[in-house]
Amino acid sequence: MKTLILLFSIILTAHPAAAEDGAITYSLEEVIAYGLKNNSRIRSAGTDIDIETSGLRSAQADRMPRLDLGGGVTKYKYPTAVTPIYGSPTSGIVFPEFDRTLYDAGVTFVLPLYRGGRLDRGVAIAELRKSIAEDLFRMDRQELVYNLTSLYYKILQIEKLKQANDESVKQLEAHKKNVELFFKAGTVPKVELLKTETELAHARQTALITKNALESAYELLKTFMGVEDMSRKITLTGVSGVDERYPSLDESVNAAFTKRPDYQALIKKLKIAEERVGLARGRRWPALNVVGDFNERSGTDNDFKENWTLGLRLSMPIFDGGAISADVSRSKMELLKAKEDERALRLEITREVRDAHLSIENAADRINAASTAVESAKENLRIEQLKYKTGAGTSTDVIDAQNVLLRAETDYYQALYDKFIALASLRRAIGEVFAEGEAGK
Repeated sequence: MKTLILLFSIILTAHPAAAEDGAITYSLEEVIAYGLKNNSRIRSAGTDIDIETSGLRSAQADRMPRLDLGGGVTKYKYPTAVTPIYGSPTSGIVFPEFDRTLYDAGVTFVLPLYRGGRLDRGVAIAELRKSIAEDLFRMDRQELVYNLTSLYYKILQIEKLKQANDESVKQLEAHKKNVELFFKAGTVPKVELLKTETELAHARQTALITKNALESAYELLKTFMGVEDMSRKITLTGVSGVDERYPSLDESVNAAFTKRPDYQALIKKLKIAEERVGLARGRRWPALNVVGDFNERSGTDNDFKENWTLGLRLSMPIFDGGAISADVSRSKMELLKAKEDERALRLEITREVRDAHLSIENAADRINAASTAVESAKENLRIEQLKYKTGAGTSTDVIDAQNVLLRAETDYYQALYDKFIALASLRRAIGEVFAEGEAGK
């Protein structure tokens, strides 16, 4: 069986580098590399990381001192002191000037000291959000790699089916010539010729449908690759050195929980939900800030007088109409939901890994059965063609044998490429990026 697959791989690899003039030929690695570079969804996912990076910087900035430059002009109904009364009884008390129009300019300063842990939790949440964006970016890349891999193998499968259908048409055309000779000689009835023509027309129609399916698959592949010039002709090099090694079921499940980007992202969402519960509870605690300002003030004479303040300000929530309690309750519900989401994804991952293993084993069994069927069908067709030429067989037997061979080849190619796609599916389920020739890890 291994020998048969190896020979099949050599045949695929050996087909012409360009099926059409001007066509560009890609290997699987080149298809994946082009798609990762040009696919629009991947580019968009990369932007999400930049967005969350900015959010992290904003959260970190909330812990830093804040300086604001301000100024203005105020009109009063009654004359107002430009500066407070200052001085002392021994050295003399200075009374300020009064004016109804006051101008001021200065700098204010705020340094947060304590806010119930909300500042640190805000930074922790922003860091987790950035990490989630990176996980989702990796997940999108892995999903794209899987889609490109599946399309690559599906195109190769359709190409082999097209070759089989074209060969079937040639065989029926040759058989039709024999039937026509026998019909002219009067040794077979016209109904055999009519049946042969009907089968040939059906085979040509099937070949045309396969050709159209191949063109559609190529168009879809170019879309996933991000090829903007959809008129560009591309071909594929075929299969070369696909590594069929893969870990056991238990190893695959354990690896999935460690490597799957979507699972890692959900674990971090769970941590964010926990942090938000603490964030909501932190609103019940006092806030402590260092505050200060330096300003200059003047009346209409533009004789500015400077002044400054420095203090420690404490604020404590007393009554908010139940807003904090509602926020805490909502955060707890979101935490419970995140836990259920994690459980659901864990079950889904286990199912995906098991399904991939079953698909690989099923495809391997089908390959063994189909390869035997192909050899038997070829021999059966050869015998029926010889029998017909010697007058010992019927046209119906030849046509049936041709259909049996086509069906056997279809089943074989389907099983072979289903195994390749199942291997790629397992690597996606585990959280590994699959590339042609990559060793199973």
